[in-house]
Amino acid sequence: MYLRWNNQKHEKKNLEKQRLFESEKEKELYSSKVEFFTDIAHEIRTPLTLINAPLESIKELNIDDSELNKNISIMEENTNQLMGLINQLLDFRKIDNNKFSVNLKLNNINQIIKEVYNRFEPIATQRNKTLSLDLGQTSYEIPVDKDGLVKILNNLLVNAIKYSNKKISIELTESAGNYLKILICNDGEIIPQEESEKIFDAFYQLDKTRNVNSSTGIGLSLSRSIAKLHNGNLYFDTQVTDMNCFVLELPLTQEKQMWISDDNVNANELRTEPDNEHTGKTNAPLLLMVEDNTEMLSFIATKLQKDFIVEKATNGVEALELLSKRTVDIIVSDIMMPEMDGFELCAKVKGDIEFSHIPVVLLTAKNDIDSKIQGLSLGADAYIEKPFSYSHLLTQINSLLNNRKREREAFMQKPFLPVQQTGMSKADKEFLEKIVEMITENITDPNFGVEKLSELAYMSRSSLHRKVTALTDLTPTDFIRVIRLKKSAEMIQEGRYRVGEVCYLVGINSPSYFIKLFQKQFGMTPKEFDKQNRGKE
Repeated sequence: MYLRWNNQKHEKKNLEKQRLFESEKEKELYSSKVEFFTDIAHEIRTPLTLINAPLESIKELNIDDSELNKNISIMEENTNQLMGLINQLLDFRKIDNNKFSVNLKLNNINQIIKEVYNRFEPIATQRNKTLSLDLGQTSYEIPVDKDGLVKILNNLLVNAIKYSNKKISIELTESAGNYLKILICNDGEIIPQEESEKIFDAFYQLDKTRNVNSSTGIGLSLSRSIAKLHNGNLYFDTQVTDMNCFVLELPLTQEKQMWISDDNVNANELRTEPDNEHTGKTNAPLLLMVEDNTEMLSFIATKLQKDFIVEKATNGVEALELLSKRTVDIIVSDIMMPEMDGFELCAKVKGDIEFSHIPVVLLTAKNDIDSKIQGLSLGADAYIEKPFSYSHLLTQINSLLNNRKREREAFMQKPFLPVQQTGMSKADKEFLEKIVEMITENITDPNFGVEKLSELAYMSRSSLHRKVTALTDLTPTDFIRVIRLKKSAEMIQEGRYRVGEVCYLVGINSPSYFIKLFQKQFGMTPKEFDKQNRGKE
């Protein structure tokens, strides 16, 4: 009796161990599968850019060939579809790691559904299927993450069109409990009741002999997770027996702290039109392109050469060597590279006073928020995900360069604008303030020049020239002269000295030369400036 009981006890323990082992093995397999697909998704982003960018170039040629344009549209449509699948997988990974967030803002739900319907209706018609829409009589404005909601609707409609026989319907209605319901139904083969929850499990597949939802299965899992982040739900309605009905429930109200305000939108993100101010100039800005994929490096560099002088490097080490030899205006760098990656390159550039002024644009296949935060915290000026549009890249580059140009011009042309009020980085402001202070302390010395300034700044003449020119678009000699003139404007405004005395106090010994320089710098003579500004604070 005891032996039987003891054997049963051991068997029970062994079964429990076996269950735990299988559970852990299943978790490990799941994690490995997600990791594997995520790695592939990241790798695909670079070749996708090399497909998408040339397509964009061909489209811009506006070739009058209907067959060619039709083929280009098909290629573009499928590239976008592949990108959508990649982004979906990466979003799923974020949710799996609790790194996906929703930004709730008041949105018109009727309008969002209508926009999605308008995109899918022609697709359904093309496949001889009917997509109907019933938004009811009430217009609803509720706090939702628009991108998140569109992702859910896209997933549901892609499946509905794919697995329906003839009919798909979208219906918007209000339900009990202060919720809004969006029903998306199709007349395809009915999903069995016992499978109605399993279909929301990642990578779950129904019986392959059935023509029902035979995809790899992360779309529904992702969609339900996004719904839950809205404090809502997504489920399959088993009460409907003649249709496959998926129900998205969204709360009509949300806690205010979950919302995001329009004030958080970066003005630079709203800029869409490229400003090709540098196009065709012989003194075009020098751009350093850093990318270890030689095809990508060659393609993007060739495109950029229309607007910039381009230097190329295949990793961060090569890039730093080039920086020491050339006066670079902007850096565009990949992140994942051998020897020295883009993050380390960015940190070294922004940590070196000689190069810290150079804008850095990071290109990456990584789209997780931690990578973006890391790049921006290291001082990157912009972060662009692959695959990217070339026009987007060009717009971002021109925006950064034009902003710096406006800052330089404002400082040079406005007599009383201090360095602190420019849009330069903290390190660059501190550097320029020290240079201005050194010049001001020696302002009365007409012989004070670049040699003495580089000595006081503990920099070689070439390093000082590179840095001052990059920040001000002036040689150190010209910058010294501008500071003398800005100081003379301050003195004239104070009213303590006559105009004829001021030139000597700022180290310019020729009154006629002083008047000529002043008028060129500020657009008026010293006397005109005196009448206009004397006594002003």
